[in-house]
Amino acid sequence: MTQRNSSRNGDKALAQAADLHRAGKLEQAEKAYRRILRRRPSDARALYFLGIAVHQRRRPKEAVRHFRAALKGDANNPEMYRHLGLALKDAGQTAAAEGAYRDALAVAPNSPEILANLATVLKAQDRHGEALEALERAVSLAPDSAAILTARGHALRETGHLDEAEAMHRRALSQRPDHAPSLTGLSAALWRKGRDDEAAQAAREAIALAPRLAQAHLMLGNALRRLKQPQEAMEAFQAATEVAPDDPTPRVGLAEAAQDAGALEAALQAGRRALALQPAAESLHTVHGQTLYALRAAGSPEKARQEAAAWLSAYPDSPTARHLAPALMNASPPERASDHYVRVTFDAFAESFDDRLGALDYAGPTLVEDLLRTARPEGVDALLDLGCGTGLVGPVLRPLAQRLDGLDLSPRMLARAAEQNLYDALHEADAEAFLANVHEAWDIIIATDVLIYLGALEPLVTAVAAALRPEGLFIATTEEAGGESWELQPSGRYRHSGRYLREVLEVAGLIVERLDTVVLRHEGERPVEALAVVARRASCLFIGQSR
Repeated sequence: MTQRNSSRNGDKALAQAADLHRAGKLEQAEKAYRRILRRRPSDARALYFLGIAVHQRRRPKEAVRHFRAALKGDANNPEMYRHLGLALKDAGQTAAAEGAYRDALAVAPNSPEILANLATVLKAQDRHGEALEALERAVSLAPDSAAILTARGHALRETGHLDEAEAMHRRALSQRPDHAPSLTGLSAALWRKGRDDEAAQAAREAIALAPRLAQAHLMLGNALRRLKQPQEAMEAFQAATEVAPDDPTPRVGLAEAAQDAGALEAALQAGRRALALQPAAESLHTVHGQTLYALRAAGSPEKARQEAAAWLSAYPDSPTARHLAPALMNASPPERASDHYVRVTFDAFAESFDDRLGALDYAGPTLVEDLLRTARPEGVDALLDLGCGTGLVGPVLRPLAQRLDGLDLSPRMLARAAEQNLYDALHEADAEAFLANVHEAWDIIIATDVLIYLGALEPLVTAVAAALRPEGLFIATTEEAGGESWELQPSGRYRHSGRYLREVLEVAGLIVERLDTVVLRHEGERPVEALAVVARRASCLFIGQSR
């Protein structure tokens, strides 16, 4: 056989394999590509198509090998670099994926699709500004592409630019009214803005166009849940699980909607399945723990105890299980949340934290500003924002402090706070350990929603008192308990009685100037009552002087 005939036969075999691939017969296509490669092991196109096939069959690490081998024979093919980046991203190698996308852009600098892919891995590395820039450039190159416009809409929503996100999704729909991903993105933006009826309608329109779009079913479930339609929300989340059986997110939504509906057995099953799919996701453990507390509250303490023991046994390294399970097992709850628990909890919610609080009508920043301006209208020299998170109260603190420090345990929260450029310094540390190394350093220490992760408050309050300058103020909030001291809630947060809070402060040498009951946020339609305290350190600190 001549070389030309051999090449012609090879092209025919590759075309036949590609036909199988396009028909969705991935296993047969993979075998066909491998037969070609046994005869021609360096065939770049066969390696490339094999890489796509095995990636589609959820073997991204193997796909990476094939794409890299293909690039040895076709080093100037931007699509090969792009698919290498996609496989690396799915293999969890985001930095390497970024490198692949940048290699692709070196060959095809004006590809909007590659720029959109690059933005995805930049977001995964918390480089949101760079991601938005990449997507802005992609939009300039493809201003009529609904897919590119939608990608930018997603990025805008994730960074809290909700009005711009809504406008971007509507612009995409003006180009393609039948583009289901754009409708789903619009639904997500509307939901974040609290426009749940409109969000549900957009999600329904997306489902009508693309019944197997899992995200549309998920958004419908989210909207229906907030509209107090838990049974309908359960149906939407169940539909999402059927379309995306390996994605734990719809199962979490199903568990939460089932809790709302009182269908606790369904909530248990959904929670177990979600944890089996993603055992290291602490947000999933939190939802499962809430189901167990609901089970106990519903009059089944023994079943809750057994489930908690099984949960802790199955996931002994989960900080959430270690935090929530003991009380369900009739043991004493921990005196404080562990550093690991707080860190992983807030790292998981860093991207959506501000939006979540906004949806709860969170009054923390306004409350702190009122207390601070009343107590020190002229401002202060040095202020510490303890548990600063994403810097949510930073904008109200900055005008009142010559120097503003922030402290938090979560590096991802601190990264978001740094984007605001409001703080003179940000510290990643445990509050008690950090304050133990400083003395009379601040005029005011703010602790908004910090005490809710501590049961026993004595160690922190003592450290705060020593870190305040004479006449300095401690301003803090905590959820209010009806008992004598403190208690752990199903949410994993603690609450404290006013009597206990006053006693701890006075024993530490802090004079309580205000102790008010306030509404800090709403959960559902229920106001969450909290205590807001302003305590002053005397000129001379005498620990325990109130006794």
